[in-house]
Amino acid sequence: MNTSGYLKKYSLEFLVVFLGILSSFGIDNYLKNTQRINEKNTLLDELSLSINEDLRQLEIVNGALDDCLNSINVLFEQTKEKTLNDSLLAYHISNVSAKVAISFFPQKGVYNQLVNTNSFELIEDRQFRRKISDLYEHLEDRKNAADLKFDLFAESFDKALLDKLNYRVRIEELDNSVSINTIIYDHKIPKTLFEDSEFLGYLSNAEKRVYFYKELMKKYSHSMSEISIYLGSTLSSN
Repeated sequence: MNTSGYLKKYSLEFLVVFLGILSSFGIDNYLKNTQRINEKNTLLDELSLSINEDLRQLEIVNGALDDCLNSINVLFEQTKEKTLNDSLLAYHISNVSAKVAISFFPQKGVYNQLVNTNSFELIEDRQFRRKISDLYEHLEDRKNAADLKFDLFAESFDKALLDKLNYRVRIEELDNSVSINTIIYDHKIPKTLFEDSEFLGYLSNAEKRVYFYKELMKKYSHSMSEISIYLGSTLSSN
């Protein structure tokens, strides 16, 4: 075999080996990308379940906040005319104290997985990515700031009541992580309580804070509902 023949033979062998290596890299990359896309889709499926659970939790939180507002309204009505006995008054005061600082805690684990596994960047819809990050970053920051203020207010409210009245509470049943059924006993409510400007000031402040928190919860509900609907339509088409 002459030199030209050798060159052709080894060039062809080199080309076959090179194409083989190139194709193995291509197959490997394809498999890795497919695995990443499957992982992203699995996490989005889990995110959909997580958000639907959070929406149910949000309903419970809103119910507790509405119950708190109802008790505040009942107590303010007593400033006009006392129609309730001390037992019911103690119940409503306890209800405000217990539920004025109710917080909503959305599950963030799946979102963190999306970010930590770099699956988040595989979501092609940029607007949808922004909605998710707004929910778990921007709204979360606002909620955390509100929660801190609520906790400080609730602590201050309870301390202000120490010298004004007393009652004992027994938990009858724990229905979920937010609402509780209580029995009030050994109560002592001073007749001048509803003339106490500090007590009434705390009640009006509590009412305002609960309304503000409910507005924040509306934003959560709207954001999570939008994401849930989008995920439902996207996942069903895959």
